Amino acid sequence: MARNIVKLEGINELSEALRTKAQLTAAKDVVAKHGAALQEKTKENMSAAYTGHYEGKKFVKPTGTTSRSVTLQLADNGLTAIVGPHTKYFPYLEKGTRFMEARPTLGPALQYQALRFVSDLNKLAD
Repeated sequence: MARNIVKLEGINELSEALRTKAQLTAAKDVVAKHGAALQEKTKENMSAAYTGHYEGKKFVKPTGTTSRSVTLQLADNGLTAIVGPHTKYFPYLEKGTRFMEARPTLGPALQYQALRFVSDLNKLAD
């Protein structure tokens, strides 16, 4: 009677590669989750900060264009989240000018979300 022998070589390397891939998948999930949360927090901040302005004596209501322009883009195979508005005048709103006060929205949202993001990444490392 013939005996079949199966020998597996490289099982340790395979195991380590699978473990690393699982961690990358989890990290990508964390990046996507917090990128989306940063996008939403930025929009919330914009709703609170952009309440309208005066042009001469006439009050102009906000149109919401800057808030609608905030996008989330995942890059580097899902390991980078890029969040930001795409209106030309956003830097003036965020930083202010000599004629208007700054109304920061993205910066505070980033500070808020960064702590939670780092916490979740630390949980993955444990």
